[in-house]
Amino acid sequence: MLLAWKKQGILTIAGYILGFPADTPESIKRDIAIIKEELPIDLLEFFCLTPLPGSEDHQTLWRNGVAMDPDLNRYDVEHVCTAHSKMSKKEWQDIYHEAWLLYYTPKHMKILLRRAAATGVPISNLAKYLLTFSTTDRLEKVHPLQGGIFRLKHPSERRPGLSREKPWFFWPRFGWETLVKHVVLTGAIGRLLIWKTVIAYSPGAGNYMDQALTPVSDDEDETLDLLTKTTGARAAVAHAKKIAELTGVRVA
Repeated sequence: MLLAWKKQGILTIAGYILGFPADTPESIKRDIAIIKEELPIDLLEFFCLTPLPGSEDHQTLWRNGVAMDPDLNRYDVEHVCTAHSKMSKKEWQDIYHEAWLLYYTPKHMKILLRRAAATGVPISNLAKYLLTFSTTDRLEKVHPLQGGIFRLKHPSERRPGLSREKPWFFWPRFGWETLVKHVVLTGAIGRLLIWKTVIAYSPGAGNYMDQALTPVSDDEDETLDLLTKTTGARAAVAHAKKIAELTGVRVA
């Protein structure tokens, strides 16, 4: 499916929810590495599994006495707000922030740009999104879709229960933080522009190939780590094979 979209020059984006029952920091790191190697996804965005108030998940956890954060401001799919059987709250939150760094490495962003050049995906658009997705969580600790060029803050804008900061402490710190962030952004913009230009105009850019761009084969459920090493995929493959055995119909 992803290759079919790419043949039309369409940029692809996928969401990855962290915090399912089988997840651990190690399994999440492994799965991200597999996705980078085997799936032709351009952009990957990360979320924490969140029992949104009013949902069935929230009701189930409440009935089972599972600890949940009483501060509803934290139910924004970026903060850990419930207990997990295999990860502490800190481990879960840490791997959420680390996930952005694991996917958007300089090496992988260059690969994504090469895939775009080879498949007709608008490389300039991809570079723009890579800038946002690779820096926002690192610099602002918010999801990229909540980020921007210049963050507006005021000392009066504080969460309930937090004391108001003194202006002579707040403004110098805010000014320094803003300067540092924009220095980092300037460097990131420069690197992406260089990578994009070099890749787009390099000889043979349209012939780039890697495992993720390789056409689908019938034995993928036995050869791809995505389908043999991840918990959810193993269950899905086993289910598909069982249906095929019972019905004689192969499930794609």
